[in-house]
Amino acid sequence: MIPVLVAMFVAGAGAAQPERVTIMTYNVKNMYDVFDDPYTFDEGTPVKPRAEIKLIASLIAKLDPDIVAFEELENEGVLKAMVREMLPDGGYQYVAAMPANSGRGGNLGLISRQPIVSLTSHRFTDLALEMDHKNRAWRFARDLLRIRIKLTASQVLDLYIAHFKSRRDSGSDTKSRHWRLAEAIAARRIIDRDRRRHPEHWMLLLGDLNDTPGSKTLQALLAPGQQPAAVAPLIDLHVRLQSQDRITYLRRPYRTTVDYMLANPALAGRLVPGSAHVVSDDLLLGGSDHAPVLATFDLAGLK
Repeated sequence: MIPVLVAMFVAGAGAAQPERVTIMTYNVKNMYDVFDDPYTFDEGTPVKPRAEIKLIASLIAKLDPDIVAFEELENEGVLKAMVREMLPDGGYQYVAAMPANSGRGGNLGLISRQPIVSLTSHRFTDLALEMDHKNRAWRFARDLLRIRIKLTASQVLDLYIAHFKSRRDSGSDTKSRHWRLAEAIAARRIIDRDRRRHPEHWMLLLGDLNDTPGSKTLQALLAPGQQPAAVAPLIDLHVRLQSQDRITYLRRPYRTTVDYMLANPALAGRLVPGSAHVVSDDLLLGGSDHAPVLATFDLAGLK
């Protein structure tokens, strides 16, 4: 694990505690800037058109989330530039991103109105499957990035951003099924460990998991633990939506659900009824081949 303390991007005066917090995750499809990074193999990835970044910023402004997690992001600078130029009044005082394992520089990041306390990377975690007799070992294809956020004076949110391995074959691992399953098992183990250490924290795993509801990847994340000391399983916040209402990967003919928000029971119990949804307005979705996923949580009564 690599813990990193994070400083505030823009100084601002303290505000009254909000009664609710809306959280969004968004795979923004190769949000790369015009500057070439000589240490990544990104030459085959085109610069993100400014028009698409403006559409992403317009979507954020329209939906007005308090916290936004990003996948397929090049660096922290491109996030800061978007906030500064296109969301100057959005209140996103906290901006963070960290390098991941992606060879072409596809990283994870976040913008937030709520204070970021720290970042913790798990990109050097060794992954393996007991069922895999070929003795293969992996690491997270990008990372499992934990961002600790202070929602109120007393309530902490541990937010885990993930972007699991794509469905491309990796050697004999057809569609990388084993790799994603190893990522899911490791992510669940890490989150369960953190929940035992900090049972008072709210916890949320979100991002592009590159697999569908009912897959072994999702089963590993959502299944009840087997040990006597196992904590309660994570909860899919969008499970009650009809399949056609939770399509997040938009490219035809592969339209399906691959983006999720999975919460521990304490946070799931604060879900505002009807707030968990996937954006389906085509006028807002021109900036990416994914649709963002959102949910709102009640903070009333917290100190």
